[in-house]
Amino acid sequence: MNSSTQEQVLQIRKWGTSDLERVTALLREFGYPTTLSVMKERMEGMEHNPFHCTLVAELDNEVVGMIDLRQVKSYYKQADCITEITALIVSEELRGNGLGKRLVSAAEDWARQNGCCQLFLRSGNRVERAPAHAFYRHIGFEKSAGYRFSKALL
Repeated sequence: MNSSTQEQVLQIRKWGTSDLERVTALLREFGYPTTLSVMKERMEGMEHNPFHCTLVAELDNEVVGMIDLRQVKSYYKQADCITEITALIVSEELRGNGLGKRLVSAAEDWARQNGCCQLFLRSGNRVERAPAHAFYRHIGFEKSAGYRFSKALL
């Protein structure tokens, strides 16, 4: 895909219910098993939350990528408002064509428009995540120290 073609046919926009099947397929492709009914419930639950946003990358009328964002207020951060990228997925056959960079740029715009001054994400430390980590560094993210702890609540 050359850049002039990309500019004409690539659209970054908020997700709509008509995108449900493609977003679900992208999540499955990325290794997150889910069903259409579960995703419909999740996405409808977040649709009217002003602190949440899901954007999709549409190429030739097909959703080929998505980014999910949420605003976070924190006592320990200097910033009043920061935005977390909770999901960033580009269809495997289109990776390396600038779609991820465009999605992150749209996320930065959304964060700024909502008064946030920092964007962050979490990523696993598995070997297979190395290409993603290289991508994050390439587009200006810095690795910070720390661990992620989680606890299942049953």
